[in-house]
Amino acid sequence: MIYSSEAIVLENKDYGEADLIVTYLTKEFGILDLFAKSPRKIRSKFGSSLEPLTYSKISFIGREDKLQKIIQSDIVYPFHKIRESYKIFLKLSEIIRWIIQFSPKKEKNPELFNLMLTVLKEIENSNKHENYILFFKIRILSILGYLPDIRYCGGCGKILNGDHYYLKGFIFCSNCLSKQGIEDRGDKILDQYIIPKGVMNFLNSFLKWQLIHLERVKINEKLMNQVESFIKKHISLTVKL
Repeated sequence: MIYSSEAIVLENKDYGEADLIVTYLTKEFGILDLFAKSPRKIRSKFGSSLEPLTYSKISFIGREDKLQKIIQSDIVYPFHKIRESYKIFLKLSEIIRWIIQFSPKKEKNPELFNLMLTVLKEIENSNKHENYILFFKIRILSILGYLPDIRYCGGCGKILNGDHYYLKGFIFCSNCLSKQGIEDRGDKILDQYIIPKGVMNFLNSFLKWQLIHLERVKINEKLMNQVESFIKKHISLTVKL
C-alpha cells in the first residue's frame, strides 16, 4: 500500500554506506522513521529534499509494523534561509530534539504539525526570530503536555498567588513547598526554588498571545534569559523523571 502526506524533515541518520533513516513530522501520521534508499549518492532522485527542516510532500510504502520506505519526496519549501543561519538552526535543533523525544511515534498530531510549519514560515520572514523561537518552545511543551501548570499549585490545586516555587516538575505555593520538607531557615534556602514573578507573569500572558503579537513586542533580554533558564531547568528535570 502507498501512503502520502505533507511532512517536515526533523533529522536524518546514515544507514549503511549510502542509505538514510529520515525522521519526519507528518501531517497525517505524526512522527515517522522512514528508510531512504541511496540518497547520499550523487545522482539520487531525492536531491536535497531529505535535509532537516525541509517541507515536502512524500510517498512511502511498506507494512506499518516494519520500517517503511520513501518512494517519492517533492519539496514544497526548503527553508534554506533558516538552515544557513547557524544560530537559528542550532536553537531550532534543540526544539526538534524535544519533538522527537516527547512525541509518541505514529500518532497523528495536526496541531503540532501546523504549529511547526507556521512558525518556520514566520522565522524565515521575520527579524524577530528570538520571539518566535521562544513562542515555539513554550507552545510545543504545552501541546505535548510537558509544560508545568502555571495557573494552579501542584500541591493543593489552588490558583497560584504570591511567591511561586519550582520543585520536582511542579510549581508550588509557599504553603505546599513547606509540605515538601523545604522551609525558609534564613539561609536563603528558598532561592534555588523560587520563580521570579516576571517569569510567571510573562508565561501567563505569553500563552494567550497570537503570532501577530510577536512582531509588535520587544521582550526584555533579562526576562528572556530568565524564561529560557526556567524552561531549560524544567526540561532537564523532566527528562530525568
